Amino acid sequence: RYGNNSNLCTNNNSCQPAKIKRKRAIKFVVPIVVTMVIVVVVLTLFSLLRRKKRGSMKNCVKPQNETTNNGDTSLGLETRQFTYIEIERITNNLRHVLGKGGFGYVYDGFLEDGTQVAVKIRSQSSNQGDKEFLAEVQILTRIHHKNLVPLIGFCKDGEHMVLVYEFMSRGTLQEHIVGGDHNAVCLSWRQRIKIAVESAQGLEYLHKGCNPPLIHRDVKATNILLNTRFEAKIADFGLSKAFNHDNETQISTNV
Repeated sequence: RYGNNSNLCTNNNSCQPAKIKRKRAIKFVVPIVVTMVIVVVVLTLFSLLRRKKRGSMKNCVKPQNETTNNGDTSLGLETRQFTYIEIERITNNLRHVLGKGGFGYVYDGFLEDGTQVAVKIRSQSSNQGDKEFLAEVQILTRIHHKNLVPLIGFCKDGEHMVLVYEFMSRGTLQEHIVGGDHNAVCLSWRQRIKIAVESAQGLEYLHKGCNPPLIHRDVKATNILLNTRFEAKIADFGLSKAFNHDNETQISTNV
């Protein structure tokens, strides 16, 4: 009765071509679906990275001073502002000197919660005025990157100008390269390459992640600090020059 019906399977062998067709279809469809998923994921990540970069550029702006009616300068920022009396208490009356730079002496200090900090106090011989100092504070406050030394707060109390930074326990790269310091460590080549890459990432952020771009102008081993994990943090970038592409100027960098 069913012998002449070509659409019926009378045994297993007669159904094999249909199974083979289904397997071939699956092999054809699966790679396409996987490829589409990968493309969607890549496009999503690319979109998120672009948004993140735009956000970082919005946070990095050219400093502008805002002056109130009574002549006091207002930064309009949420960075903690210390009084000089607080600075003296934090540094235990300027007891422990960590180093000295063009800005002035750097002192060891501790906040009320026990956080160790590095306190830079402007010396009388410094050629940095009020305007330059407040401009530096604005830049330091609005720039955030894992390879830049973060600013915790500042002090502008009369003639006293102070910057309070996160403390870098491993000191400067210079100390470990030259040696002689009791905390100096002989860095392996792997560590040196890692520090070089991280320093480059910090500079790349200043050059490409800020609008307008900022040029450090004083990149050297003493301005590359290391934390407990020997992660590189670039310091003294607050007086970086805003680079205007419409009015290019030649800038020399000390390396």
